[in-house]
Amino acid sequence: MLLSRNKIKFLKSLKMKKFRNIHGQYVVEGDRIVRDILFHHPLAIQLLVATGEWLSCNPVNRTAGKMEIAEADVSDFSRISSLETPPDVMAVLDIPRATGDHEDLKNSLTIALDNIRDPGNLGTIIRTADWFGISNILCSNSCADCYNPKVVQASMGALPNVRVQYADLKDVLAKFSGSEDFTVYGTFLDGQPVFNIQPSRKGILVFGNESRGISDDLLPFITSRITIPPGQAGRHHVESLNVASSVAVICAVFDKN
Repeated sequence: MLLSRNKIKFLKSLKMKKFRNIHGQYVVEGDRIVRDILFHHPLAIQLLVATGEWLSCNPVNRTAGKMEIAEADVSDFSRISSLETPPDVMAVLDIPRATGDHEDLKNSLTIALDNIRDPGNLGTIIRTADWFGISNILCSNSCADCYNPKVVQASMGALPNVRVQYADLKDVLAKFSGSEDFTVYGTFLDGQPVFNIQPSRKGILVFGNESRGISDDLLPFITSRITIPPGQAGRHHVESLNVASSVAVICAVFDKN
């Protein structure tokens, strides 16, 4: 089936959050990302759009789930792609329905993000969570939209593997803070060096805004303040690490526990 005008209009609309919410779908672009999702989550793809050359080189099970396949040419991709260099394949996936249930967080390690606004940072954090086997990310309602094309691209296909939920972090942390055998960790410049603690795989790791850190209204619920100290030969004039880099370092420490 050739890509229709209506499908082009639909795909262009998914660049905007308003229409992603209306349709409950988002777009992933690029050969590597799409092939990875086809391999691990073929039933998640609702629409696959690709050039004839890509389809001839990448046989797709056309009977898998409800996947619809449309062939497009280079000019079509230049109209519908969010990338500077249009790819030769993209896919439309359903946005998972939010459950609002956080009970399953009790026995796992969760990343909580407070007002992370940069799409590249958010996408990299999602990718990092997937790398370290962290299945849940809680975002404050002021965080960037995880289905924004820039976030999706930076996550490199990790979104189907990580449940990203938006919530009032104050309410969620209040529910868990003080629970037995459960720790709410917060990242601060004056915290205890993360390399000196005995990390737990049951808890929440809270990371704050790129410039302002963790919001004041969340501070009462932090039960352990941690930091990443600069290395012995580090550049001590650098104020702090980028938040995505901090997530990677701290996840690596917790992964070794």
